[in-house]
Amino acid sequence: MIEARSLSKRFHDKKRGEIRAVDNVSFVAKPGQIYGLLGANGAGKTTTLRLLATILEPTDGTAVVNGHDVVDSLKSARVRWIPFWRHCALSAPTAQEMVEYFGRLNGLDEATLKNVSTRFSTGWT
Repeated sequence: MIEARSLSKRFHDKKRGEIRAVDNVSFVAKPGQIYGLLGANGAGKTTTLRLLATILEPTDGTAVVNGHDVVDSLKSARVRWIPFWRHCALSAPTAQEMVEYFGRLNGLDEATLKNVSTRFSTGWT
């Protein structure tokens, strides 16, 4: 299980001042379920994953991975991920393609995948 609690990461830029890459993010990802981080470029998705992977240390808040705090237990809390498109000659997939790919990878039936695809094309309602 992964639980982010008021997770924040700020950087300082000499020209722009403080940059809030991740701002007070909280969520719980339970085992056996599929989760995704969605957002525009610069929304903090990769920074959040880097915080969970203990590549970066949070400015504020914390996250717990399988009972281990990412600040206190760096090696045992580490989350590992490799974006699958980095090993392809193709461009990065769309969010819809990612959901369908990981849905199939985790055994979702075609009816459920079609429902998800429809929701992407019509907006989340």
